[in-house]
Amino acid sequence: MKNIKLRIVYLILGAALLLFALFMLAVNVVIPAHFVSEAEKALRNEAQYENRTIPYTYEGEVYDDDWDDGAEEHFFTPSIVFLELENGYQPNTWSQDTYRLEKKLLAYCSERSVAPNRCHYFKADKHHLIFMPVQEDYGNSEKPYSYIMYIDIGPITRYIVTLNWAFFGVLLAISSVMCLLGFRFGRDIEKEAERQQTFFQNASHELKTPLMAIQGYAEGIQAGVMDTASAAEVILEESDRMTELVDELLDISKIDMGRQQLTLSETDIRELLYDSIRAVEPAAAASGITIAPDFPEEPIMVKCDDTQMRRAVTNILTNGLRYAHSQLCLTCRPDKRNVIIRIQDDGDGIAEGDLPHIFERFYMGKSGKSGIGLALTKEIIHLHKGTIRAYNGDGGAVFEISFPVSRKEDHRAAFERPSCKKDGPGKNLCWCRVESFL
Repeated sequence: MKNIKLRIVYLILGAALLLFALFMLAVNVVIPAHFVSEAEKALRNEAQYENRTIPYTYEGEVYDDDWDDGAEEHFFTPSIVFLELENGYQPNTWSQDTYRLEKKLLAYCSERSVAPNRCHYFKADKHHLIFMPVQEDYGNSEKPYSYIMYIDIGPITRYIVTLNWAFFGVLLAISSVMCLLGFRFGRDIEKEAERQQTFFQNASHELKTPLMAIQGYAEGIQAGVMDTASAAEVILEESDRMTELVDELLDISKIDMGRQQLTLSETDIRELLYDSIRAVEPAAAASGITIAPDFPEEPIMVKCDDTQMRRAVTNILTNGLRYAHSQLCLTCRPDKRNVIIRIQDDGDGIAEGDLPHIFERFYMGKSGKSGIGLALTKEIIHLHKGTIRAYNGDGGAVFEISFPVSRKEDHRAAFERPSCKKDGPGKNLCWCRVESFL
């Protein structure tokens, strides 16, 4: 997947050059040959009728009795010019003021042996003539009636040249735009390929850690150097960890491929948050951390996927338990359009260098831990058309989630940041220990 952007650019340029070459072949070879062939056809059609004469002027009167108006006309027929001759290739008296082009044509014919009743070619300046000398013997005349028919396709050839430049300009503009788009598209593909490669490498590393632990304790049991009960406990814990990681990898892969479908339903977000608290209560109790919820008395109805949203909130709570000293504050407030959920711990906060990368997959900060829990949480929130951000508050790290409410009610926008003190919750918190929800 290296240099794919350059490959795309080269492919576009190659296709453009091929298209231009085909166009040049068609416009400069095929089309002119076609017009030459049609001009010859028109001249032959015009000369195929015996004893045919052209309109001529004599003593101020026009005589065209013999002109065959019923003859089938070629589309080039109106473009045929007749040059009447008297002696050899000398113009008749009526046309003694012939144009300079016709003088050059007559000079060309007098210098060469030009066979009559056959098509010939003559180029001068910007003119391209297809002409045919014609001699008609009427039998009662001492000398044959001679004239030259010609068609000037010079304007067509000049139009073709103009068409070439116009097509070249259009093709150049389109090719430039396509190359730019192709370059950007290829660059995105390269970035995505690198991201996928990094993802698989990190996933492999994360999976190897519990696998090595399981293997190590299993070998210890086999060798008889480890207590079976304690080793089995570690093996089960690492197995659960690996199962959880595999599930997260599968879910985030579905999201990347656009295959993650949400099952939306009307839900009271407060009940969903209580369920998330219950999910982490054993870990909180084991760590001696109190979770203090602060929710309004009125229901806050949202349209979301219960399972996925609960998973997102649980991931944040689990992350907060790692860094909290004694307490997690969980607050929920609606405004006019969105519901705001804040989760704040009383730990040391997030390192400034880690804040821009905290939602990246497998990012390892100063804590030395990595994973995709927060990255998966961000993707789930985005699927719900919401946002999530992390920052350092007055007493620790704060995770703030915002997504739309399901009904347009005039909620009060007053939302005071809760005070989470190490010596107990603030007076604005209606707090209780998690055990009371069980």
